[in-house]
Amino acid sequence: MSVSVWDIAPPLARSRYVCMYSPKHGVEGKMEPWMFRFKAEGTVDYSQLTFDPGQNELIVALHCFFTLSQEAEWHCDEFTKGACFSRGKSEEECQNYIRVLLVNGNRLFTCGTNAFTPICTNRTLTNLTEIHDQISGMARCPYNPLHNSTALITSSGELYAATAMDFSGRDPAIYRSLGGLPPLRTAQYNSKWLNEPNFVSSYDIGNFTYFFFRENAVEHDCGRTVFSRAGRVCKNDIGGRFLLEDTWTTFMKARLNCSRPGEIPFNYNELQGTFYLPELELLYGIFTTNVNSIAASAVCAFNLSAIAQVFNGPFKYQENSRSAWLPYPNPNPDFQCGTIDSGSYVNLTQRNLQDAQKFLLMHEVVQPVVPVPYFMEDNVRFTHVAVDVVQGKDMLFHIIYLATEPVWEPGTHTVVGICC
Repeated sequence: MSVSVWDIAPPLARSRYVCMYSPKHGVEGKMEPWMFRFKAEGTVDYSQLTFDPGQNELIVALHCFFTLSQEAEWHCDEFTKGACFSRGKSEEECQNYIRVLLVNGNRLFTCGTNAFTPICTNRTLTNLTEIHDQISGMARCPYNPLHNSTALITSSGELYAATAMDFSGRDPAIYRSLGGLPPLRTAQYNSKWLNEPNFVSSYDIGNFTYFFFRENAVEHDCGRTVFSRAGRVCKNDIGGRFLLEDTWTTFMKARLNCSRPGEIPFNYNELQGTFYLPELELLYGIFTTNVNSIAASAVCAFNLSAIAQVFNGPFKYQENSRSAWLPYPNPNPDFQCGTIDSGSYVNLTQRNLQDAQKFLLMHEVVQPVVPVPYFMEDNVRFTHVAVDVVQGKDMLFHIIYLATEPVWEPGTHTVVGICC
């Protein structure tokens, strides 16, 4: 077994934009014999990694792609960069930052910011220089490399992406495209659907596609507060007719709670990363305090059944902007994406369209598996999490790997491992 450790440059570090790599064995510390360090000359960032199970290789996206056996450049052309400069963007911003990297059978679907003109390509996994087609990246990839986004492709070929839809980043959406189902999105410019979200992750689970993100809490009346959310849509949703056309009719969201219990609980409100264990239906999340407060982080775990239970419960509803948020009974408890035949409009979901427009936020909060976070640390902000399940002599152990923001040397991240 080996562990790969990556030297990670700041997101928009200046570089010569030359794609080269040189594996080096050896990292200081007790794990040195089992660890490898990889560096890329002139690296912009390492924000996207994916694994090719067929070749048993890690694919890394910088301003190019590489594995241990192949390499492919992907730069934006001079005309596109010039248009980016004319919009007031800098040399660093007007590069191609790869933000979507998805293995789909024997193809690699990937999207880049392309100097604020996002594009997507389909490539052959065994030959990354071979491009089969190129399409617009709008609504599939952010324009700005600093905007958070997430995407997945289902087995039937639909792409689900959560990203900013426009150049300014003021139109965030959860959007479906490609495949055989009609394109759908969350309602535009409606803060009750999405309120300045930062998207974190997405998962294809059963009848639903789940999205995890943090956003400004529209239900919080006392100043600006960020809450973490679990959102979901039905994969068979085809949108409404006359009402909610081209819009999700099954979108719902719920708050995730990760806090240090006490007479006055200490809340870790901002979700930063997740890791899902499908065989256990267990989601690990890392949560932090607000960036303007004292740094602190925690790890909480959530059962998928607990998330589903909250989605089956009452909604939180506000009649108008001057009304209080109150619980409202769920008209479709235990909703599993069932459909109805409505004359010429077939396969509409069982949700009433008026209800689908009004009832989006769940009243109850998703609670973690145990009330006390599995791990807490002050004066540090975790950014990524990965979990490995290891069989011990008498029980299973969950080994949690956490990455932090730079804390000692600028431009490097720290990886720590804990066991629970």
